[in-house]
Amino acid sequence: MANFDFLKAKDIAMENLEAIRLSLARCVDEGMIDLEDLLYNEILGLIDDVSVMKTWEEMEELVAKAKIVEQDVAAWLAMHGRTSVSLPWPRQTKSN
Repeated sequence: MANFDFLKAKDIAMENLEAIRLSLARCVDEGMIDLEDLLYNEILGLIDDVSVMKTWEEMEELVAKAKIVEQDVAAWLAMHGRTSVSLPWPRQTKSN
């Protein structure tokens, strides 16, 4: 069961990162500038990290980084008059 929970958590993390990436890409396509593609590249790096994660410790580290990127993207969107919604990130339950 713990392995299933971890795989589900990886899927949720991937979905969240894809949602952030798509939101950012859509805004960039509309003419908003992500200087040097910094945010976009950070998101792509985290997406790559999800695919190779094997432990909950790695998941916790990724989620911490992803939350920071999520906040950075939300701030960037706010500068351009857009809003964003906070995403539910996976976390290990005590039974795992």
